[in-house]
Amino acid sequence: MNCLRLLLLRAALLAPALLPAQTATVSGTLSAGIGGALLKGDRPAFQELVQQRKTGAGGIEELRVTREAPDSLFRFDATLVPGDDRYRLALRQERTGRFYVDAGVERFRVWYDGSGGVFLPLGTSFVVFNEELSLTRRKVWAEVGAWTPDQTLFAFRWERRMRDGTKSSTHWGDSNLVGTFGTRSIVPSFYELDEATDDYSLTVRQDARDDVRWGARLRYTETSLHNRRHERRRPFETADRSVTQKDESSNDLFTATASYERRLSEQLTVTAGALRTTFDGILAGSRIYGQTLDPVYDPAYLRRQQRDEGYTGLHGTADLRQTVLTANAVYLPAPHWSVRTSLRFENTHQATLAEFVETNIGAGPAFAAILEDVEGEHRKTWDEFGGAVEVRHTGRPGWIHSAKAEWIRGEGNHEEQRLLHHTGQLTIDREMEYARSSQRCAFTSTWFPRPGVTLAIQGYYKANVNDYDARRDNTVSASDRYPAFITDQDFETYDLNVRLTWRPRPGLNLVTRYDHQQSRIRSQDAGLEPVNSARGRAHVLSQSATWSPAGRLYVTGNLNLTYDTLRTPTLQFAQYQDNNYVNASLACGYAAGKVDDLYLDWSWFRADNFIDRSATLIPFGVGQKTNQASLTWMRKQTAHLIYTFKYGYVGNRDETWAGLNDFDAHVLYARVQYRF
Repeated sequence: MNCLRLLLLRAALLAPALLPAQTATVSGTLSAGIGGALLKGDRPAFQELVQQRKTGAGGIEELRVTREAPDSLFRFDATLVPGDDRYRLALRQERTGRFYVDAGVERFRVWYDGSGGVFLPLGTSFVVFNEELSLTRRKVWAEVGAWTPDQTLFAFRWERRMRDGTKSSTHWGDSNLVGTFGTRSIVPSFYELDEATDDYSLTVRQDARDDVRWGARLRYTETSLHNRRHERRRPFETADRSVTQKDESSNDLFTATASYERRLSEQLTVTAGALRTTFDGILAGSRIYGQTLDPVYDPAYLRRQQRDEGYTGLHGTADLRQTVLTANAVYLPAPHWSVRTSLRFENTHQATLAEFVETNIGAGPAFAAILEDVEGEHRKTWDEFGGAVEVRHTGRPGWIHSAKAEWIRGEGNHEEQRLLHHTGQLTIDREMEYARSSQRCAFTSTWFPRPGVTLAIQGYYKANVNDYDARRDNTVSASDRYPAFITDQDFETYDLNVRLTWRPRPGLNLVTRYDHQQSRIRSQDAGLEPVNSARGRAHVLSQSATWSPAGRLYVTGNLNLTYDTLRTPTLQFAQYQDNNYVNASLACGYAAGKVDDLYLDWSWFRADNFIDRSATLIPFGVGQKTNQASLTWMRKQTAHLIYTFKYGYVGNRDETWAGLNDFDAHVLYARVQYRF
């Protein structure tokens, strides 16, 4: 009976594609594939890098049927790969200029590596759970649209997005099993997620006319979270315990948008837009210590330690109200000249109120539980006004020049309070006024000296100025006064980039890019002089080439060199904080015969910035090398039947994790494709 139902469902889905029509054409593709890997090394690292299950998978990778007629379109798409948890079913039926219906469901998996840290002086690391983590992501949607006689579109769409499973976290637990070096946070932790979002939207749009276009959309989104972060502290010690933090929040988001565009004349076009957003959230959750993951709160749990801080019974609200208005104009004052202007205003109000029971543990030997009934409140307002002007000139033969200036000015107020209900004490009472201004100026010139050669040069300057004024603060002498002690923080960036596109001979195309950037952060704290808190410098050089020496052969290659370093006054402790890396890729295709094609692909990545300061501080930077290569043979057996066989190699060497995430993998894959 189940098989009969399945056949009837398939017949109903494909029936529109098979209906007779005098001028309709039906086409499609059916592809089935299978693949797997021979792995030596760390399986979670392999699965995260290549996003493929090590044990392999096989199934229907693509089933597509399309029926096209002069006044209609039907399309059916399906994917069924159980071993890789990859499924898709999508349908679309459209009558040109009248209506359309679109619906589907899809599911796929995202892989993560749950490894923690490594204490390099002793080679200490921990495996406290299965590190093969993955999230399953699902989406279901249905959309219907219809056009009125004047070609105004009315469309309604419902979409449900879900994700559940486990993923890695960088909030690691601590351990004292590192000899005499002190406590180090290297114990892995992970998230357990269960999220769902329903999205409803209603759209009205009119863009059939050349002189006037307008549109509006109402959108309502509802999200619910049931997330947990599991962390283990001091494993295999006398202070071994677990802590689980839950987020049981939910929220409703409503947005209304509208846009209008009108061409007033051949020289002037204006547009305007508006956005209104309301966000209403419900806060709920807990952070509880115990002997196992996801424990029930017990004030006398075993192996408790001083300052095991958590909370229970969190409930509260979070609200946001935002309004954004925009206006734009494009003016052509004379031949070869264009001026684009824009204005933007934003007003935002945020408010959060939460109540919870804060839990803590006192000093030994009693390690008594401490409970405090706490209320926290936060209010924030922000007004921002900005604009931009761009002038473009194309009148000089072989040249295009443009200049653009942007500016933003915003002011706001931030208040926060923390009240202990059982004592009536206001432990935090702060009010801060802050302002931010931003400017950006850019100049671009593009030169076409001769056919096949293009040179583009751009330079820009960007500055952000942030001023803070603590109007009220009862934590002047407390250690948690941050960020009230900051009065000014400025950011500056200078950038120069060049792009050269060159075709020195037929069949050979070269593109060279260079980008140089310098940045500075200047900070001032209350009562102190301004200081340069950070300086950054980056050089990025990339080269790509495409070569077709013969009709049956092509070669493409890319090389990227990045030098990116950050210097701070803590240089003697942290040393240089570099993000330098090199990556390269090469692809080659060769028509070996009338029915046989060969493809070669190779990519390489190298970062050598790792600094081991484990004995005194924490390690900095990344040291990693990955190498991937594959050879593909494709045989066109007939005009409809194609066979594909692929062999690939993937290697990873990760100095940051002392080789624990290293692997070598040989990947095998085969596919049969039939086109009709």
